[in-house]
Amino acid sequence: MTIELTVSGMSCGGCAASLQKALLAQSAVSQARVDFGSRKAVIESELSKGELIALIEAQGFNAE
Repeated sequence: MTIELTVSGMSCGGCAASLQKALLAQSAVSQARVDFGSRKAVIESELSKGELIALIEAQGFNAE
């Protein structure tokens, strides 16, 4: 399933790249695109929205 989340707490493109890499490292995530400019994360995953938010928050960002 594809889930789009708004991510806050990113201060630069490097933050977005770091978060995208962390998401893609999860075996249940098949695709992830994090865009710093729009503050959006589009994730293709077997995980629930809540589980994805928990993963993002574990990286030091906020998501909704």
